[in-house]
Amino acid sequence: MHEVSLVSDLVDVVRVRAAGARVRRVRVRYATTFPDGALAQAWTLLTAGDPLADAALEARPFEIVLACPCGFHGPLGHDDVIGPTLAACPACGELRRTPATSELELLEVRTAP
Repeated sequence: MHEVSLVSDLVDVVRVRAAGARVRRVRVRYATTFPDGALAQAWTLLTAGDPLADAALEARPFEIVLACPCGFHGPLGHDDVIGPTLAACPACGELRRTPATSELELLEVRTAP
């Protein structure tokens, strides 16, 4: 499950950015190709018993969209993505290149004053 690895990297980056300060809020964007609940579940697991456990995780989704010659034009789901730049068209099944997009993006780390 590569989502846990991505969230583990996120936790590491948040710790570095916080530089020892208490973190109040972490804002991220995540691709809708993330399985439902995986982000929150991995965050809770990886920050349990850690000072980050008290930080509020605010996450907003964004879609990875595919335009296929078959006529499909729409968002991809978790099962459609094969790699960072490859997906199977949900309509016809053909493999298509997608733009390189990070599935998880850190937007803000808010620390306590």
